[in-house]
Amino acid sequence: DGPAMMSFTDGRYVGACLDRNGLRPSRYYVTTDDRVLLSSEVGVLDHLDEAVVKTKARLEPGRMFLIDFAQQRIVPDEELKETMAAARPYEAWMASQPLLLDEWVAEAAVPPAP
Repeated sequence: DGPAMMSFTDGRYVGACLDRNGLRPSRYYVTTDDRVLLSSEVGVLDHLDEAVVKTKARLEPGRMFLIDFAQQRIVPDEELKETMAAARPYEAWMASQPLLLDEWVAEAAVPPAP
């Protein structure tokens, strides 16, 4: 069945994404000293004092979790996806240079299926 959560880092960012089914939910905590604990299991730390927990949340199915160390913040999923979509304006590209399958097949001289 494979992993439900994948984590990644490049030194500036650390993040995680959860598959769209979310069969194994991921939870994260932000402590009062701005440390982040992210795990696919609840209760990884036996004795986490609730007094040091500033935020408690979960990574939802199909969502991404990203910390930007340069900006010292957690980037919300919506902002992350909007930024990525704006960086690659596929809708505008397709409107200005449509690729029609019939034309592509004709140009490629693909023989018809038997």
